[in-house]
Amino acid sequence: MKTLFDYIEEFANASFKTFELTEIDNAVFCRLSYLNFDGFEEKTLKYTAKHFPYTDENSLSKANKNIIKTEDLLKLLGTTKRYGNVVISKFKECADENSSTAFSATAFKFSDKLYYLAYRGTDDKLLSFYEDAELAYDFPIAVQIAALEYTKELMKKNKGKYVLGGHSKGGNLAMFSFMFSDKKLKNRITAVYNNDGPGFPKNLAPVLFTKENCEKIINISPEDSIVGRMLETCGKRIVVKSSAAAVAQHNLFTWITKGYEFERADNFSTLSNYVEDSLTASLDTLSPEDLKKTVDAIYAIAKNSGLNTLDDINKNNYGNILLSIIQNVKSDDNASSEAGEIIKTLSKSLVNSVEIEKRLPDIDIGRIKELIDRKKSEKSEGKSKDA
Repeated sequence: MKTLFDYIEEFANASFKTFELTEIDNAVFCRLSYLNFDGFEEKTLKYTAKHFPYTDENSLSKANKNIIKTEDLLKLLGTTKRYGNVVISKFKECADENSSTAFSATAFKFSDKLYYLAYRGTDDKLLSFYEDAELAYDFPIAVQIAALEYTKELMKKNKGKYVLGGHSKGGNLAMFSFMFSDKKLKNRITAVYNNDGPGFPKNLAPVLFTKENCEKIINISPEDSIVGRMLETCGKRIVVKSSAAAVAQHNLFTWITKGYEFERADNFSTLSNYVEDSLTASLDTLSPEDLKKTVDAIYAIAKNSGLNTLDDINKNNYGNILLSIIQNVKSDDNASSEAGEIIKTLSKSLVNSVEIEKRLPDIDIGRIKELIDRKKSEKSEGKSKDA
């Protein structure tokens, strides 16, 4: 199975003048946006690859292995004719003190007439899902506004055509920036790539999803997509194959290439459809306030289970995760059955199916509710005695 690295080597000598930007190039630049290019503005990728402060492999940890792989990607790009002369036009990274999220984006310059603007997404930490979920109960959020302002500033300063794109949360930022740009700027944007990123709240769809806002959007997701099916999106949908399974498919490095495209899958998998259907049905019943509580509960489960990254979840600790679900829901007097269902659904989707069967064990949600009711009854009896 071929990956991003194979594609880069295969088309190493094809310049962007003779072979236009492809959907795989889009993924390459999205992956590069996870690196810190401070100090490398107006430098070519060839120069940057030679002088970049690479991570010391002696300090390599599981948490930064994707960054190491991205650095390897940069090294390879710098040796090619296709990418070597691409310029890092603008790099920006900032944190909003009033927000739990940070914003970063990198503009890549192919010529004075063409730029690719990559919005950084979230990494493989479980916090990624917390940040993505924030998009479901609050709109607009600080990072979306930051992305839009950055886009306007850059496009007004540098003329030419632009392609916008991002992975995970970055895909949402790319779509938001396009949708809320004025007509003159929109006309200069040729395509918007959402690489397995979440969409927008359902109640905003009638307002946001106009023909003008959707016709240039391209959504690319793997067949077991979880994040890419959160909330509502519009535009073209492409489902691709991955060498991984379940939530691990969210990683761009696992997407299989075939020629100048990603290898197509027939449709989303049963797992992806199950999670999407379950979440959609549950989310429709929750208010933004209740949804925020649910998201907080999910993150609490991860913390209580000692989890930090997606790789920490496997068949050996899956039972402990379910136990944490019960404990968290039991401890909340206001826990709703809908919230419990969402927590159950997401916990199942986070399990790495490389190590377990895709048909996850059925969870007796009735048993969980029984335990919750018993706990509440005990609390009520205790209050009555105290009175």
